[in-house]
Amino acid sequence: MIKISKNAQKYISRLLSKKKINTHIKIFVENPGTEKALCNIEYVKLKNVTNLDKKFKFKKFNVYIQKKDLFYLKDSQIKLIQNNLNFELMLRSPYIKHSIKKKLTNLEQKILYFIDVNINPFLLSHGGKLVLKKINKKNEVIIEFQGGCNGCSMVNSTLKNMVEKRLLNNFPKISKVIDITIHKHNSLSYY
Repeated sequence: MIKISKNAQKYISRLLSKKKINTHIKIFVENPGTEKALCNIEYVKLKNVTNLDKKFKFKKFNVYIQKKDLFYLKDSQIKLIQNNLNFELMLRSPYIKHSIKKKLTNLEQKILYFIDVNINPFLLSHGGKLVLKKINKKNEVIIEFQGGCNGCSMVNSTLKNMVEKRLLNNFPKISKVIDITIHKHNSLSYY
């Protein structure tokens, strides 16, 4: 469910050693399934844990997650990052912004994850984002560019040389990638 690197576990253990006994970690999601979704990590005392929380045991502490947030935190990872002289925990949750209004197929979940991990980090560096709209019965992947990609003069190159190429190479079941974005250059367009 959630992976915590060894260094992050040691760091969390050190932080918890400075707290009262029976203090653990709770992870929760604000605005799950939306563009404004955020993950938070906080201390939680055992007396404040309820039957709405699921427990994940680690060597020296437990992590509690509300059951309603489990889908959004699937395949999440916590790593310890060093910035200059400071350390900070980085929580990566590939499904945090995904809506669960409809039941996703395995192919959809894999493509959503692939887009979040392998395509959107590059697009986000330009203020853009790629959204999977649907996969039709012909196994055509329908996508939409948002933010800085909408109206960008390089979007055709990005579509053909990065998005389409990567999706078709990694998912042989896909027959075609179709962009339904109505591209209009605006103040957000990257180029």
